[in-house]
Amino acid sequence: MSSNSKQGTFVEHLDELRKRLTLVIIINLIAMFICYQYIDILIQYLLNLNPGMELIYVGPSELFMVYIKVSLLCAIVLCSPITLYQIWAFVSKGLYSNEKVYMLISLTLGLAFFIIGVIFCYFVVLPITLSYFVRISISDIAAMISIEQFMSFCNQMLLCFGIVFEMPILSFLLSKIGILKPAFFNEKRGFLYILIFIVAAIITPPDIMSQMLLGIPMCLLLEISMWICRTVDKFNTKKMNAVKAL
Repeated sequence: MSSNSKQGTFVEHLDELRKRLTLVIIINLIAMFICYQYIDILIQYLLNLNPGMELIYVGPSELFMVYIKVSLLCAIVLCSPITLYQIWAFVSKGLYSNEKVYMLISLTLGLAFFIIGVIFCYFVVLPITLSYFVRISISDIAAMISIEQFMSFCNQMLLCFGIVFEMPILSFLLSKIGILKPAFFNEKRGFLYILIFIVAAIITPPDIMSQMLLGIPMCLLLEISMWICRTVDKFNTKKMNAVKAL
């Protein structure tokens, strides 16, 4: 293949990527505009988690910016199947048939696990964490929490748990293509547990309750990821032995 042909193919790929990214951005913006029309309902779902904090806003545009952020977050979640499809449509052209299957499974289960993480955080973690904050308050000090801080805390926790629950899917994908091996987990297991709580301390608000509520599920997900890695590695080994035997 000539250099001009390679250059033409590269430019075509870039043009396709630009078109798909533009489409994703436009769809997300339209979805954000639609979500904004129902912002009262969306905000109420987060306010239902409020265990009795007195919420205020201290700037003229603060409440409006909260509406925009919540609308955008909801739009990204609602449009995630379309976003994942666009990623799949772009990446799949350069994959073999078996790699396409693995990628499609990973994207589908990745979305499912992200939603599971968000649901777990909304119904279990956030109520416990917010109630804990209320219980440790001092009666002589009035708690007047900014609505922006409250919403940012909730959104940050929801996003963190959604991402963390992707760990088993990432383990499956990396194990399937041979990058991740059980030996890595056997050698680094203790270090990974320490790293989990360091990461939990970094990505969560600076309180021990939030860190523990994220760190403990991460440890469980690590164990699941190790089991997935061992299972996939055994399958890969059997497949390689079968091919050699032919």
